[in-house]
Amino acid sequence: MAAHGAPGADLQEVLERLLAVARPLPAETVSVWEAAGRIVATRLRAPVAVPRISRAAMDGVVCHDGDVRGAAEGRPVTLKITGTSVMGEPPGPGPARGEAWTITTGAPIPRRGDRVLPLEAVRTDGAAIYVERSVPRKRHVAGPGEDIQPGDVLASPGEPIPPAAAGAMAASGVGAVSVHRRPHVALVATGNELVELTAGDPPPPPGCIVNSNAVMLAGELAAAGCAVDYRGILPDRPRELARAFAAMRNRYDVVLSTGGVSVGRHDLVHRTWLDLGARRYAGRVELKPGGPFFAARAGRTWAIGLSGTPVACLAAFHLLVRPVLRRLAGARFAVRPVELLALDGGWPLATDRFRAVWGRLDAERGGRTVHALTNSSLGRLTLLTAADALVLLPAGTPPLAPGSPVAVLRLDRPEDRESLRLPASTPGPLVIGVLGASGSGKTAVVAGLITRFTARGLRVNAVKHAAHGFQIDRPQSDSARMLDAGAARVVLAGPSETTVRIAGEMALSSLLRGPARGGGPAAPDLVLVEGFGAAGHPVIQVGSPKPDADSGEPWMTIPAVTALSDAALETTLDRIAARIVTLLPRVPARG
Repeated sequence: MAAHGAPGADLQEVLERLLAVARPLPAETVSVWEAAGRIVATRLRAPVAVPRISRAAMDGVVCHDGDVRGAAEGRPVTLKITGTSVMGEPPGPGPARGEAWTITTGAPIPRRGDRVLPLEAVRTDGAAIYVERSVPRKRHVAGPGEDIQPGDVLASPGEPIPPAAAGAMAASGVGAVSVHRRPHVALVATGNELVELTAGDPPPPPGCIVNSNAVMLAGELAAAGCAVDYRGILPDRPRELARAFAAMRNRYDVVLSTGGVSVGRHDLVHRTWLDLGARRYAGRVELKPGGPFFAARAGRTWAIGLSGTPVACLAAFHLLVRPVLRRLAGARFAVRPVELLALDGGWPLATDRFRAVWGRLDAERGGRTVHALTNSSLGRLTLLTAADALVLLPAGTPPLAPGSPVAVLRLDRPEDRESLRLPASTPGPLVIGVLGASGSGKTAVVAGLITRFTARGLRVNAVKHAAHGFQIDRPQSDSARMLDAGAARVVLAGPSETTVRIAGEMALSSLLRGPARGGGPAAPDLVLVEGFGAAGHPVIQVGSPKPDADSGEPWMTIPAVTALSDAALETTLDRIAARIVTLLPRVPARG
């Protein structure tokens, strides 16, 4: 029975469905000259050592260590030069005792002689050398296998072959390697309004637009490791579409088209493929932009349709199509990194459905902050040229304050995971949970971090979960330690009551009437919550988790405080603070 993608289907579910069906293409054997970038089909180990013989690591003379070991100032050793060893020749017999051969770097060590003296360690006079000081302990001989040992793994299944690995194969005498066949993709544009770009032509007439999607996608397909055939523009006419698609079915691994996949009268791509007997796996996706989408199998060919709007076309390509292409190419990992980064500038609107916002990583902050490209004074395609990330905002995401953590698909990184898993975007401030079993030292970690960030001028609030209740005026309580460390507010959350402890004195008028309009406390930069592991927030695991804990994979894991020395604890807290800094959009310079 066909698996149908319902209108507005969940993006992650659609991708999971497609990746479950996509299978790596068969293997083929290619020359190492063509291997770089291809995906390995079978594990490849080095058959021999590289180099296969011992070589000189320096220019100098090769001799016997026993002849020169006793050389010293005032007790020189004289050796007669009787031969030479050079690159490109097999090892010779070598010097007898009391003799030396000249040798060049990389030349084979002859059968006699067990060390190389660098030129600067000897004095040459005609056919003799003089060793007039103690010789270095290092023998300057590179043994067999210094570059590659027999059995070293040169290529692993599902991994792309870097150029250096192709070079290692050649060095090992491996002239060919088994790789998965590259996806052969037919690229098609549909639409009566499209015209081709031709150098020197005048602008298209009113109502027509240049087919820029094909140019853009051809580059993306090549970057994804595909062999691309551009098949031109097809008009929105059923018979012509059917004739063209039927001719490409079973000839290509993928037919990728743009336009004609929405619900209008002239959107014929998906209907045409279904009439040709294609089995549909995905239809419209809950994605803005990029919701119009179609994916099916017709024989051995994948039929994939994207929106004709460039920004929507490219967003869906990165999120849905490129992972499928990488899986067909045999790659072990199909999805690029998704990281929780700080959103510079915030996001003003609540999202009613899944949004993909083009973004630019902040290189000055090590790529740990992302800026949403929404400048209305620039065209959408102009903004697109600056993008190197997609900010992913799930449906229901509220307006986000500057610095809010958001899920970001890194378009500047290669694939490193098998599926798309999105941490939830959250409104600012940055909230970090600190988890661990009772007695692990969670409060010590929270207090230590508060001290470090308040010293940098940041405003920090803290929350203490008191599952068994609390006594507000108990000296040296956990909440008191957090206040003493510099927290502006500490919330004590117990089973029957909640209390807020505020640092400093409040005016009586504020206590009686509440703070004046606009005069409330400043929003914190950071909130540290002891015992909090909600999905989407970074979590620091201190020691072992509680037996019933289920907070997912922690952002950081450190030993229990009791297992650390004072110095080790301070170093660990410095390391945690340094990582938190990368998530904060505003970090004042140290005074």
